[in-house]
Amino acid sequence: MMTNAHVSALDDVPESLIDKLRAVDRVVLVASNPDVSRRHVRRAGITPRSLVLSFNKCGLLYRLPWNTSHVFVHRFGIRKQRFFGYPQRWKVALFKRLARESETFLLGGEAPATTAENVHWIPMRGDLALLDGYPFDELPERGGASTGFYMIALLIEIRTALDLDFDIVLVGFSDGGGGKQWYGHAWAFEREAVARHGLRVIEARAGEP
Repeated sequence: MMTNAHVSALDDVPESLIDKLRAVDRVVLVASNPDVSRRHVRRAGITPRSLVLSFNKCGLLYRLPWNTSHVFVHRFGIRKQRFFGYPQRWKVALFKRLARESETFLLGGEAPATTAENVHWIPMRGDLALLDGYPFDELPERGGASTGFYMIALLIEIRTALDLDFDIVLVGFSDGGGGKQWYGHAWAFEREAVARHGLRVIEARAGEP
């Protein structure tokens, strides 16, 4: 059922992202997890009608296909007062030249004073349905939802509000990440919420064949 929260979520979403979601049948989110391999990416079934999301430093770009649309999401870091991985390092700049289509979205903080082409800003909001009950008070100072989980929550909200028909596939959204996970996120809550919504998760752990 669509709620007022679903509708209001669209107020802050760039039209460019809405247009991309209308045009695809699968959205693939690739976690910043060094255990993700090309085999995991192939299992996601990425096609030219898919949209692929990479996060922050986007270190796994060399494992992703070029013949589809890509979105780069750079989260605002409170401690260093800048967006992670933005301006883009050479890997992102090179990938954007080779990819069929790509855009950059800046998540959180304040709207940057930039006129760069294909760069859009998304403010972070706390009323997304998937964030309901997130244990913010139990986290260390300045903790909160991970970048990937926030975008999952936003995508689900958009899909419901506009009655869109795309699948959401998560690559590497599993415990692991080279044995390191930032302490500021409620990982158990995020994993349970993903499982509750029945999203397909392609797990990636160190030592897998």
